[in-house]
Amino acid sequence: MAAIAAIAAYLMGGLWERHILIAVINHAPIADASFAGFKRGLEDLGYNPSRVSYAYAGPLPVGALEAEARRLVALKPDLLLSLSSPAAKAILAARQGTTMPLVFAPASDPVAAGLVDTLSHPGRNATGVTFGIQEPVRLQWLKTVMPSIRTLLVPYNPDDISPKASVEKLKKAADDMGIRLDLRHTRNAEELEALLAAIPQDIDAVFVPVDALIASQLPRIIKATMPRRIPVTVPTRAEVAGGALMSYGLDLRDLGRQAARLAAQILAGASAGDLPVETAEFHLIINMDTARKLNLTIDDHLLRQAEIIRVTEAASVP
Repeated sequence: MAAIAAIAAYLMGGLWERHILIAVINHAPIADASFAGFKRGLEDLGYNPSRVSYAYAGPLPVGALEAEARRLVALKPDLLLSLSSPAAKAILAARQGTTMPLVFAPASDPVAAGLVDTLSHPGRNATGVTFGIQEPVRLQWLKTVMPSIRTLLVPYNPDDISPKASVEKLKKAADDMGIRLDLRHTRNAEELEALLAAIPQDIDAVFVPVDALIASQLPRIIKATMPRRIPVTVPTRAEVAGGALMSYGLDLRDLGRQAARLAAQILAGASAGDLPVETAEFHLIINMDTARKLNLTIDDHLLRQAEIIRVTEAASVP
């Protein structure tokens, strides 16, 4: 409540008459949902969109992030906003020697990535929203939905710290459950396309880890797996709405709104490094339209615990 009062005082005190520039960096098309939630969140907090400008070039390849980060820092914005862990690392390096605050929305493991000192006391004039490691719990839910599952295909980009950390947690959980992981390094869309064209016969499901590259290719994954009735589990609600079977995941728009609350406090004068990193909320989400297409019957006791999506939303291939 104190934070909201500070924001209100800031807006009512006339300081909001100045124009605000927020520089945004991202490499994952799927993370644009977080950006949309962020902008809506600031508006809901009373920030007039006519007085906020966003410098945003859209999702970029990882190789372009370093140059884009330098360009954004040179603009001297009021706030830096990163929408993925690789983007956050790039902007953190570029802003060295400056006092520009950083909000990440999200970063999967901001401490390991060197973005903050600790979650409770971030320091480094940075804070944001994380979602931790949700893979073990998601795997348990998948096993509950599909008790017969034995082998999972796990495509992931080994050059991204987020999926690397996710896969390490997944390995132990899978071993405990007697599930074999078919781990495949997938660094670009072409490598994923080749993998999908030759999915091994013994694969029971595809497990998409917290990997911006792989998640952004979900339409291709669904197109390849649905004819073989291979379920897909994903990290976020949006991907379930896009045709995946289930997730124990988050809503990126909600996460963006959460980050906006942190950003508003910083714009009102708080130090980013003094604001604890927040954790996104997780929910069990099941797409019943996909379950029907896969000929899967899901027990009522599971459905009572889940958010149900009944119609798959159209999704285009990036």
